[in-house]
Amino acid sequence: MSQSLHTALVDLLDSQLLSDMEIRRLVGWYALSLVDLLQRKCITVRYAEQALFNLDVVQKLEQRRLEDCVELIDWGMQLEDWEEHTPEQLSEAFTTIAQSARHLLTTSLTLPLSSPKPARQRTQRRSQLASVEPGSPRSP
Repeated sequence: MSQSLHTALVDLLDSQLLSDMEIRRLVGWYALSLVDLLQRKCITVRYAEQALFNLDVVQKLEQRRLEDCVELIDWGMQLEDWEEHTPEQLSEAFTTIAQSARHLLTTSLTLPLSSPKPARQRTQRRSQLASVEPGSPRSP
C-alpha cells in the first residue's frame, strides 16, 4: 500500500485533519527542505515541482484559502523557467522561496489559536493516532 509523497501530501491538504496553522507549518517546512536540497544540487527542479511546487497543491491550498501558501508554491512553480531562461538569478529565487517559507513558519507560530476544532474532529484525530502501532513511525 505504497503511496507517493505527492499523493499523500495532496490527500493531507484535502482532509480536515490538519488546521490551517498546521498546513502553513507543513508547507513552510517542506519548501525550506526542498530549497536546501536544490541549493546543494541533491535534487532537480523537476523533482521539487513533482513533490510540492505544482498545480494540485495550489488548488488544495486555494480551497483552504491559504493565499500565503499559494504565493509560496507559485514561486516554486516558476523555478523551471528561472533555471532555463535566467539561471544566474536562480539563487535569488531560492532565497525568495526560503524567506517566504520562513515567514509561513514564524507566522504560524505567532497566530492565535482561533477556534478550536470541534470535539468530533479532535476525537477522530485521537482515534487515528491511537490506531498507530507502538514503535511504528507517526506522520507529522
